[in-house]
Amino acid sequence: MASVVTYKNDGTRCFCQLKFESGERVLISIAGQPYPSIKILRLALGGLLPRETIWELNSRQLGGLQPMTRKVISMFLSGPDLFVHPLDAIRDGLLPCQSIQEALKVLHEKEAQA
Repeated sequence: MASVVTYKNDGTRCFCQLKFESGERVLISIAGQPYPSIKILRLALGGLLPRETIWELNSRQLGGLQPMTRKVISMFLSGPDLFVHPLDAIRDGLLPCQSIQEALKVLHEKEAQA
């Protein structure tokens, strides 16, 4: 199971760093500029440096904010979780994972089902 290393969701910053049992770390980042996007980055050097984007969902690729919002809702939010912030829903979806590879599998499955 992963653990939360850092978490910030204060209206200006929206990110969460997870550390998996494998020792690998990722940063979940939700940004509004220059266009709305969600990125998950592999971190290096104990979580200090982003190494590569391993998964991304952005409004530009999906044709706008509305299609992106529908995709995020269908992937991560349902039932009583509909009123949970997307950062919390993504974090909670990845916490059971033990590695980046397992997290990617979960993300790709959710994406295929959406």
